[in-house]
Amino acid sequence: MKRLIVNADDFGLTAGINRAVIKGHRYGIITSASLLANGPGFDDATRLAREHPSLGVGLHFNLTQGQPVAPVSRVRSLTNGRGEFWGTSAALTWRSLAGELQTGEIIIELRAQIERALAAGLRLTHIDSHKHAHALPQIFEAVIRTIPEYGIRAVRVMRERPRWRRSAASLKLLKQNVVAWGLAQLCRLDLMWWPNAGLRMTDAFFGIAQTGLWTKEWLVEIIEHLPEGVSELMCHPGYEDEEIRNLKTRLRSARAIELQLLTDREIVALLRERGVKLISYAQFDQV
Repeated sequence: MKRLIVNADDFGLTAGINRAVIKGHRYGIITSASLLANGPGFDDATRLAREHPSLGVGLHFNLTQGQPVAPVSRVRSLTNGRGEFWGTSAALTWRSLAGELQTGEIIIELRAQIERALAAGLRLTHIDSHKHAHALPQIFEAVIRTIPEYGIRAVRVMRERPRWRRSAASLKLLKQNVVAWGLAQLCRLDLMWWPNAGLRMTDAFFGIAQTGLWTKEWLVEIIEHLPEGVSELMCHPGYEDEEIRNLKTRLRSARAIELQLLTDREIVALLRERGVKLISYAQFDQV
């Protein structure tokens, strides 16, 4: 049987993104969301999540943007002189490669983010990360060592297959496919080093190669060729409002396009016609 988790990242980043996630869940195909525990819209997101318990909610572990949840004094290697995360995935990667990130501090911050979500009354279904930081071996190790203590049994693994032919038509698509390929190689290394982590992961993953560049043709193609087993489709719905324009993010107008496609009646009908069952990470253990 073909099962699909449609997971909205950045839940808790802004009120507009939160509204879009809930709209996509109520009127479209979104089944799951990943919560930013240090996001400006955290309180609004957790309220909406409690009001819509059918939406699965995981943690969007964040080590790149904003301020830590843990006291800065306990996570010095993760922050700059202003007490903020370093701002980019590239900076985080270089610090990890240079041995400047302390694994113990990664775990402290991970626990703080998990516990903030739990204190808001949520049951976390899975873990992924902002800017895919947990693909880095040091961070992946910290995650798999920590989350079982909280009863979290699923983790996103970004083993996406690049679509090189499609990317030939666009430099942006080519860049995204290179990113997808690189992350897939990191994930394969992670699983090679820690093959017995005892965590659940999907059989297939989609979304990085087309981030910010969604089209209906692409989405239809994904659905038409969805493999057997459990797949995840990552998405970033939202509204291009004043709040998102004031944030440091490259995804603005693209978020509204994704929301439109995620609530498209023809897309909803196509999933039904193809016998694809929509599930969340909360239902993973039932598969």
